[in-house]
Amino acid sequence: MEPEAALEFVKQGATMLLLDVPQNTLIGIDTHMFSTGPNFKGVKMIPPGVHFIYYSSSNREGNEFSPIVGFFVDASPSEVIVRKWDSKDVRFVKLSEEEEERYAQAVKNLEFDRQLGPYALDRYGDWKHLSNYITKNTIGSIGEYTAFTLSLNVFDNEN
Repeated sequence: MEPEAALEFVKQGATMLLLDVPQNTLIGIDTHMFSTGPNFKGVKMIPPGVHFIYYSSSNREGNEFSPIVGFFVDASPSEVIVRKWDSKDVRFVKLSEEEEERYAQAVKNLEFDRQLGPYALDRYGDWKHLSNYITKNTIGSIGEYTAFTLSLNVFDNEN
């Protein structure tokens, strides 16, 4: 992608800023998952619309993971959504409006740009197809920040 086009995606797309995420945590958005390193702070260039954010914390070695937990957001163009890792409750929490605005301004000034992974735009069509019937009203009826726990036994070979 040309640098000018990428910068336009950064400015027009939403950003999910995730603070204090422990290393080796699995973080996903829609159909794309990241394993966090020491510099990971979230995802940029997120197309507007409904998205599913999910995560699974790990032990120090990064070889055992908790159940996957997630929540829906309805991202607006250029919106910055900020969450902070709460190590006591092992989940993401909202910040105060003042803190969120301060971090949002820093994101818009590109202060976190190098620490944000790009949204997998080549997979967006798959997500759009999967989430076609999830609307802002649907999210509103379940609560935008309601956590869902997913259990996937894809690595269970004993069954």
